[in-house]
Amino acid sequence: MNDPNRPKSRLRALHLAATVAVLFSACNAPSANDCARPDLFCVGFVTAFGTIDDHGLNQSAWEGVRQAVTERFVDRADFIETVDARDRAKNIASFAGAGYDLIVTIGYSIGEDTRLAADDWPDTRFLGVDQPQTESRPNLAAITFPEDQGGFLAGVIAASATKTGRVAAVCEVRDIPEMWRACEGFRAGVHYASADALPRVVFHPDHNPDNWFNDPVWGAEQASINARIGMDVLFAAGGNSALGALDAATEEGLYIIGTDEDVLYQVKTPDRVIASVVKDVRSIVYTLTLAASQGQLPGGDFGGAYALAEGPGFARLILPSLQGRIEQIQRGLSDGSIQTNVPREP
Repeated sequence: MNDPNRPKSRLRALHLAATVAVLFSACNAPSANDCARPDLFCVGFVTAFGTIDDHGLNQSAWEGVRQAVTERFVDRADFIETVDARDRAKNIASFAGAGYDLIVTIGYSIGEDTRLAADDWPDTRFLGVDQPQTESRPNLAAITFPEDQGGFLAGVIAASATKTGRVAAVCEVRDIPEMWRACEGFRAGVHYASADALPRVVFHPDHNPDNWFNDPVWGAEQASINARIGMDVLFAAGGNSALGALDAATEEGLYIIGTDEDVLYQVKTPDRVIASVVKDVRSIVYTLTLAASQGQLPGGDFGGAYALAEGPGFARLILPSLQGRIEQIQRGLSDGSIQTNVPREP
Protein backbone atom coordinates (compact mmCIF):
# COMPACT_ATOMS: atom_id res chain seq x y z
CA MET A 1 0.00 0.00 0.00
CA ASN A 2 1.38 3.40 -0.92
CA ASP A 3 1.95 5.96 1.86
CA PRO A 4 -0.52 8.82 1.20
CA ASN A 5 1.95 11.25 2.75
CA ARG A 6 4.68 10.52 0.23
CA PRO A 7 5.08 12.94 -2.68
CA LYS A 8 3.62 11.82 -5.96
CA SER A 9 5.45 11.77 -9.26
CA ARG A 10 4.05 13.31 -12.39
CA LEU A 11 4.23 10.92 -15.31
CA ARG A 12 4.52 12.26 -18.84
CA ALA A 13 3.11 10.13 -21.68
CA LEU A 14 2.46 7.10 -19.47
CA HIS A 15 0.28 6.31 -16.48
CA LEU A 16 1.37 3.31 -14.40
CA ALA A 17 -1.20 1.75 -12.09
CA ALA A 18 -0.12 1.87 -8.47
CA THR A 19 -2.22 -1.03 -7.32
CA VAL A 20 -0.83 -4.50 -6.90
CA ALA A 21 -2.34 -7.02 -9.28
CA VAL A 22 -3.72 -10.25 -7.81
CA LEU A 23 -4.71 -13.55 -9.31
CA PHE A 24 -8.31 -14.45 -10.00
CA SER A 25 -9.73 -16.69 -7.30
CA ALA A 26 -10.02 -20.36 -8.04
CA CYS A 27 -13.75 -20.11 -8.55
CA ASN A 28 -13.24 -17.67 -11.44
CA ALA A 29 -10.35 -19.34 -13.22
CA PRO A 30 -9.35 -22.82 -14.34
CA SER A 31 -6.84 -24.64 -12.17
CA ALA A 32 -3.18 -24.78 -13.10
CA ASN A 33 -3.64 -28.47 -13.87
CA ASP A 34 -5.98 -27.49 -16.72
CA CYS A 35 -3.38 -25.41 -18.56
CA ALA A 36 -2.37 -28.31 -20.79
CA ARG A 37 -5.87 -28.23 -22.32
CA PRO A 38 -5.81 -26.84 -25.89
CA ASP A 39 -8.93 -24.74 -25.30
CA LEU A 40 -7.32 -22.74 -22.48
CA PHE A 41 -4.63 -20.07 -22.79
CA CYS A 42 -2.43 -19.82 -19.71
CA VAL A 43 0.43 -17.43 -18.93
CA GLY A 44 3.25 -18.07 -16.49
CA PHE A 45 5.27 -15.14 -15.18
CA VAL A 46 8.76 -15.40 -13.65
CA THR A 47 10.84 -12.59 -12.15
CA ALA A 48 14.63 -12.60 -12.28
CA PHE A 49 14.54 -11.19 -8.74
CA GLY A 50 12.18 -9.09 -6.67
CA THR A 51 8.41 -9.10 -6.27
CA ILE A 52 5.55 -8.29 -8.59
CA ASP A 53 4.62 -5.22 -6.52
CA ASP A 54 8.01 -3.51 -6.93
CA HIS A 55 6.71 -0.33 -8.63
CA GLY A 56 9.08 -1.29 -11.42
CA LEU A 57 9.51 -3.66 -14.34
CA ASN A 58 8.00 -6.65 -12.57
CA GLN A 59 4.83 -4.83 -11.57
CA SER A 60 4.43 -3.02 -14.87
CA ALA A 61 4.84 -6.23 -16.88
CA TRP A 62 2.51 -8.18 -14.58
CA GLU A 63 -0.14 -5.49 -14.99
CA GLY A 64 0.13 -5.95 -18.77
CA VAL A 65 -0.56 -9.66 -18.36
CA ARG A 66 -3.39 -8.99 -15.92
CA GLN A 67 -5.01 -6.60 -18.37
CA ALA A 68 -5.15 -9.43 -20.91
CA VAL A 69 -6.75 -11.65 -18.23
CA THR A 70 -9.31 -8.99 -17.34
CA GLU A 71 -10.24 -8.60 -21.00
CA ARG A 72 -10.58 -12.41 -21.24
CA PHE A 73 -7.85 -13.00 -23.79
CA VAL A 74 -6.02 -15.06 -21.16
CA ASP A 75 -7.80 -17.75 -19.14
CA ARG A 76 -5.28 -18.01 -16.31
CA ALA A 77 -2.10 -16.21 -15.22
CA ASP A 78 0.23 -17.21 -12.39
CA PHE A 79 3.56 -15.84 -11.20
CA ILE A 80 6.70 -17.02 -9.43
CA GLU A 81 8.86 -14.45 -7.63
CA THR A 82 12.42 -15.75 -7.85
CA VAL A 83 14.27 -15.56 -4.54
CA ASP A 84 17.45 -17.46 -5.43
CA ALA A 85 19.04 -16.92 -8.87
CA ARG A 86 19.80 -20.63 -9.02
CA ASP A 87 16.06 -21.33 -9.17
CA ARG A 88 15.34 -19.29 -12.31
CA ALA A 89 15.53 -22.20 -14.74
CA LYS A 90 13.49 -24.42 -12.41
CA ASN A 91 10.82 -21.73 -12.06
CA ILE A 92 10.48 -21.37 -15.81
CA ALA A 93 10.38 -25.15 -16.23
CA SER A 94 7.56 -25.49 -13.71
CA PHE A 95 5.26 -23.51 -16.02
CA ALA A 96 6.51 -25.07 -19.24
CA GLY A 97 6.12 -28.57 -17.86
CA ALA A 98 2.55 -27.81 -16.77
CA GLY A 99 1.54 -26.83 -20.30
CA TYR A 100 1.36 -23.05 -19.96
CA ASP A 101 1.09 -21.49 -23.39
CA LEU A 102 3.13 -18.31 -22.81
CA ILE A 103 5.89 -17.75 -20.27
CA VAL A 104 6.93 -14.17 -19.54
CA THR A 105 10.29 -13.57 -17.86
CA ILE A 106 11.55 -10.24 -16.59
CA GLY A 107 15.08 -8.89 -16.69
CA TYR A 108 18.41 -9.27 -18.45
CA SER A 109 19.81 -11.69 -15.88
CA ILE A 110 17.12 -14.33 -16.58
CA GLY A 111 17.66 -14.06 -20.32
CA GLU A 112 19.95 -17.07 -20.75
CA ASP A 113 17.58 -19.29 -18.76
CA THR A 114 14.73 -18.10 -20.98
CA ARG A 115 16.65 -18.86 -24.17
CA LEU A 116 17.55 -22.35 -22.98
CA ALA A 117 13.94 -23.01 -21.98
CA ALA A 118 12.76 -21.89 -25.42
CA ASP A 119 15.06 -24.51 -26.93
CA ASP A 120 13.82 -27.21 -24.53
CA TRP A 121 10.11 -26.44 -25.09
CA PRO A 122 9.76 -25.46 -28.77
CA ASP A 123 5.94 -25.65 -28.63
CA THR A 124 5.74 -23.08 -25.81
CA ARG A 125 5.85 -19.34 -26.49
CA PHE A 126 8.25 -17.19 -24.47
CA LEU A 127 8.36 -13.44 -23.94
CA GLY A 128 11.50 -11.92 -22.41
CA VAL A 129 11.44 -8.35 -21.10
CA ASP A 130 14.75 -6.49 -21.38
CA GLN A 131 16.38 -9.49 -23.06
CA PRO A 132 17.94 -8.53 -26.42
CA GLN A 133 18.64 -11.54 -28.63
CA THR A 134 21.85 -12.27 -30.52
CA GLU A 135 20.25 -15.33 -32.14
CA SER A 136 16.53 -15.41 -32.87
CA ARG A 137 14.22 -18.28 -32.00
CA PRO A 138 10.77 -18.73 -33.54
CA ASN A 139 9.11 -19.23 -30.14
CA LEU A 140 10.91 -16.42 -28.26
CA ALA A 141 9.93 -12.75 -28.50
CA ALA A 142 12.10 -10.19 -26.74
CA ILE A 143 11.21 -6.67 -25.63
CA THR A 144 14.11 -4.23 -25.88
CA PHE A 145 14.45 -0.53 -25.22
CA PRO A 146 16.76 2.15 -26.71
CA GLU A 147 18.89 2.40 -23.57
CA ASP A 148 21.03 5.16 -25.02
CA GLN A 149 17.92 7.34 -25.40
CA GLY A 150 16.82 6.73 -21.82
CA GLY A 151 20.28 7.59 -20.52
CA PHE A 152 20.49 10.61 -22.82
CA LEU A 153 17.23 12.01 -21.46
CA ALA A 154 18.46 11.46 -17.90
CA GLY A 155 21.68 13.30 -18.77
CA VAL A 156 19.75 16.26 -20.16
CA ILE A 157 17.70 16.41 -16.96
CA ALA A 158 20.81 16.19 -14.76
CA ALA A 159 22.53 19.01 -16.65
CA SER A 160 19.37 21.10 -16.39
CA ALA A 161 19.01 20.51 -12.63
CA THR A 162 22.59 20.77 -11.34
CA LYS A 163 23.69 23.85 -9.44
CA THR A 164 27.37 22.91 -9.32
CA GLY A 165 27.80 21.61 -12.87
CA ARG A 166 29.01 18.29 -11.46
CA VAL A 167 26.81 15.23 -12.03
CA ALA A 168 27.46 11.50 -11.78
CA ALA A 169 26.24 8.14 -13.03
CA VAL A 170 26.59 4.79 -11.23
CA CYS A 171 26.18 1.97 -13.73
CA GLU A 172 26.34 -1.73 -14.49
CA VAL A 173 29.36 -3.27 -16.15
CA ARG A 174 30.79 -2.12 -19.47
CA ASP A 175 30.66 -5.71 -20.79
CA ILE A 176 26.88 -5.61 -21.34
CA PRO A 177 26.34 -3.37 -24.40
CA GLU A 178 22.81 -2.42 -23.40
CA MET A 179 23.96 -1.26 -19.97
CA TRP A 180 26.99 0.53 -21.36
CA ARG A 181 24.75 2.41 -23.81
CA ALA A 182 22.52 3.68 -20.99
CA CYS A 183 25.41 5.34 -19.20
CA GLU A 184 27.19 6.53 -22.31
CA GLY A 185 23.82 7.97 -23.31
CA PHE A 186 23.81 9.80 -19.96
CA ARG A 187 27.23 11.25 -20.68
CA ALA A 188 26.12 12.32 -24.16
CA GLY A 189 22.93 13.91 -22.81
CA VAL A 190 24.85 15.96 -20.25
CA HIS A 191 27.18 17.29 -22.95
CA TYR A 192 24.23 17.98 -25.27
CA ALA A 193 22.42 20.07 -22.66
CA SER A 194 25.39 21.92 -21.20
CA ALA A 195 28.90 22.66 -22.39
CA ASP A 196 29.96 23.34 -18.80
CA ALA A 197 28.55 20.36 -16.88
CA LEU A 198 31.05 17.62 -16.03
CA PRO A 199 29.68 14.06 -15.92
CA ARG A 200 31.42 11.36 -13.90
CA VAL A 201 30.49 7.80 -14.92
CA VAL A 202 31.42 4.76 -12.81
CA PHE A 203 30.87 1.13 -13.83
CA HIS A 204 30.68 -1.92 -11.56
CA PRO A 205 34.13 -3.57 -11.47
CA ASP A 206 33.09 -7.12 -10.49
CA HIS A 207 33.42 -10.00 -12.95
CA ASN A 208 30.71 -12.04 -11.21
CA PRO A 209 27.41 -11.50 -13.11
CA ASP A 210 25.37 -12.19 -9.96
CA ASN A 211 26.83 -9.04 -8.40
CA TRP A 212 26.22 -6.64 -11.27
CA PHE A 213 22.56 -6.00 -10.51
CA ASN A 214 22.42 -7.06 -6.86
CA ASP A 215 25.17 -5.15 -5.06
CA PRO A 216 23.50 -2.32 -3.11
CA VAL A 217 26.52 -2.02 -0.79
CA TRP A 218 28.77 -1.10 -3.73
CA GLY A 219 26.11 1.29 -4.99
CA ALA A 220 25.91 3.03 -1.61
CA GLU A 221 29.69 3.33 -1.46
CA GLN A 222 29.74 5.01 -4.86
CA ALA A 223 27.03 7.45 -3.78
CA SER A 224 29.12 8.45 -0.76
CA ILE A 225 32.20 8.95 -2.90
CA ASN A 226 30.31 11.17 -5.32
CA ALA A 227 28.90 13.21 -2.45
CA ARG A 228 32.37 13.74 -0.97
CA ILE A 229 33.81 15.02 -4.25
CA GLY A 230 31.06 17.57 -4.79
CA MET A 231 28.52 15.97 -7.11
CA ASP A 232 24.98 17.26 -6.58
CA VAL A 233 22.97 15.05 -8.99
CA LEU A 234 23.28 11.27 -9.29
CA PHE A 235 21.86 8.97 -11.97
CA ALA A 236 22.02 5.21 -11.46
CA ALA A 237 21.14 2.15 -13.55
CA GLY A 238 21.34 -1.50 -12.56
CA GLY A 239 18.72 -3.15 -10.38
CA ASN A 240 19.46 -3.32 -6.66
CA SER A 241 22.96 -1.95 -7.21
CA ALA A 242 21.44 1.23 -8.60
CA LEU A 243 18.81 1.38 -5.87
CA GLY A 244 21.52 1.18 -3.23
CA ALA A 245 23.28 4.11 -4.87
CA LEU A 246 20.14 6.20 -5.24
CA ASP A 247 18.92 5.56 -1.71
CA ALA A 248 22.29 6.44 -0.20
CA ALA A 249 22.60 9.51 -2.41
CA THR A 250 19.36 10.98 -1.06
CA GLU A 251 20.65 10.53 2.48
CA GLU A 252 23.89 12.26 1.45
CA GLY A 253 21.88 15.26 0.24
CA LEU A 254 22.17 14.63 -3.49
CA TYR A 255 19.28 14.83 -5.92
CA ILE A 256 18.70 11.69 -7.96
CA ILE A 257 17.46 10.44 -11.32
CA GLY A 258 16.33 6.85 -11.73
CA THR A 259 15.81 4.69 -14.78
CA ASP A 260 13.62 1.77 -15.87
CA GLU A 261 11.19 2.26 -12.98
CA ASP A 262 9.81 5.06 -10.83
CA VAL A 263 12.26 5.28 -7.92
CA LEU A 264 10.00 7.67 -6.02
CA TYR A 265 8.44 4.67 -4.28
CA GLN A 266 11.72 2.96 -3.50
CA VAL A 267 14.03 5.44 -1.76
CA LYS A 268 13.85 6.58 1.84
CA THR A 269 13.94 10.28 0.94
CA PRO A 270 11.63 10.63 -2.08
CA ASP A 271 11.72 14.43 -1.82
CA ARG A 272 15.19 14.26 -3.46
CA VAL A 273 13.90 12.56 -6.61
CA ILE A 274 14.11 14.77 -9.72
CA ALA A 275 12.69 12.25 -12.15
CA SER A 276 12.75 8.66 -13.38
CA VAL A 277 13.12 7.67 -17.02
CA VAL A 278 10.77 4.69 -17.03
CA LYS A 279 10.17 1.91 -19.49
CA ASP A 280 6.61 1.53 -20.78
CA VAL A 281 6.53 -2.19 -20.11
CA ARG A 282 2.85 -2.59 -19.33
CA SER A 283 1.48 -1.61 -22.72
CA ILE A 284 3.90 -3.64 -24.83
CA VAL A 285 3.56 -6.74 -22.62
CA TYR A 286 -0.21 -6.47 -22.94
CA THR A 287 0.01 -6.07 -26.73
CA LEU A 288 2.33 -9.05 -27.18
CA THR A 289 0.38 -11.23 -24.73
CA LEU A 290 -2.75 -10.48 -26.73
CA ALA A 291 -0.94 -11.42 -29.94
CA ALA A 292 0.26 -14.68 -28.38
CA SER A 293 -3.27 -15.57 -27.25
CA GLN A 294 -4.36 -15.27 -30.89
CA GLY A 295 -1.42 -17.31 -32.20
CA GLN A 296 0.19 -14.25 -33.78
CA LEU A 297 3.37 -13.70 -31.76
CA PRO A 298 6.48 -14.25 -33.88
CA GLY A 299 9.97 -14.54 -32.50
CA GLY A 300 12.43 -11.66 -32.57
CA ASP A 301 12.95 -8.29 -30.94
CA PHE A 302 10.18 -5.77 -30.27
CA GLY A 303 11.04 -2.19 -29.37
CA GLY A 304 9.56 -0.47 -26.33
CA ALA A 305 9.39 3.21 -25.45
CA TYR A 306 10.43 5.46 -22.55
CA ALA A 307 8.40 7.97 -20.57
CA LEU A 308 9.34 10.53 -17.96
CA ALA A 309 8.04 10.35 -14.38
CA GLU A 310 8.67 13.66 -12.64
CA GLY A 311 9.54 13.71 -8.96
CA PRO A 312 9.28 16.56 -6.44
CA GLY A 313 12.68 17.91 -7.44
CA PHE A 314 11.75 18.44 -11.09
CA ALA A 315 9.77 21.66 -10.70
CA ARG A 316 11.98 22.78 -7.79
CA LEU A 317 15.29 22.61 -9.65
CA ILE A 318 14.50 23.01 -13.34
CA LEU A 319 13.39 26.38 -14.71
CA PRO A 320 10.17 26.38 -16.79
CA SER A 321 12.12 27.30 -19.93
CA LEU A 322 14.38 24.28 -19.44
CA GLN A 323 11.37 22.07 -18.77
CA GLY A 324 10.07 23.03 -22.21
CA ARG A 325 13.44 22.21 -23.72
CA ILE A 326 13.43 18.78 -22.06
CA GLU A 327 10.04 18.08 -23.63
CA GLN A 328 11.40 19.09 -27.05
CA ILE A 329 14.41 16.82 -26.63
CA GLN A 330 12.16 13.95 -25.56
CA ARG A 331 10.11 14.40 -28.74
CA GLY A 332 13.26 14.63 -30.82
CA LEU A 333 14.58 11.35 -29.44
CA SER A 334 11.24 9.71 -30.18
CA ASP A 335 10.94 10.93 -33.78
CA GLY A 336 14.63 10.51 -34.58
CA SER A 337 15.42 14.18 -35.16
CA ILE A 338 17.85 14.02 -32.21
CA GLN A 339 20.49 11.29 -32.23
CA THR A 340 22.51 10.21 -29.20
CA ASN A 341 25.47 9.15 -31.40
CA VAL A 342 26.18 6.33 -28.96
CA PRO A 343 27.39 3.23 -30.86
CA ARG A 344 25.83 -0.19 -30.39
CA GLU A 345 28.82 -1.56 -28.49
CA PRO A 346 31.82 -0.16 -26.57
